[in-house]
Amino acid sequence: MAYEQLDATSLLVLASATARLLDIEAKLNVDGYTLALEPLPSDVAIGAWIAAGAPGTPAWWKDPVDHLVAGFDARLLDGREFSIRPAPRRAVGPDLLSLIFGAGDRLLTLQRVWLRVHRIGVPRPQSAAFVSPPERAVGETEAKLWVTLEQQVRNNAGQNPQ
Repeated sequence: MAYEQLDATSLLVLASATARLLDIEAKLNVDGYTLALEPLPSDVAIGAWIAAGAPGTPAWWKDPVDHLVAGFDARLLDGREFSIRPAPRRAVGPDLLSLIFGAGDRLLTLQRVWLRVHRIGVPRPQSAAFVSPPERAVGETEAKLWVTLEQQVRNNAGQNPQ
């Protein structure tokens, strides 16, 4: 199955993290929608694509209020599962998606994902106010923070918070 549910009103699609982007895009196209990824990543599952940093995603500077992932279900290293219900960006507290984006499966594994879709043939808004800054490499301090965070998550895996 390419995806589980299409919410045409909210412009969201729910799919398993193991579903291939190519299959989802093909089914969406039949239904009149698209993921609007250029180029569309070839033969990759959604979870692996997000864990790799979602290459091909338009720069968020082009439309700062749009979002790629509106919600998700995930499994922590200790096996506990949790869900972030679909909601407008930055309206649900801490941005836990940031712990997944480009981090592989170091901290958790995606199970299902609500992705933003777009109607085919409808122009997307773009901000002229921002120029996308160049991507920069992870600095030494950020790299140390990731190592510390990963160690803490692994050390606490299996310990239920009181």
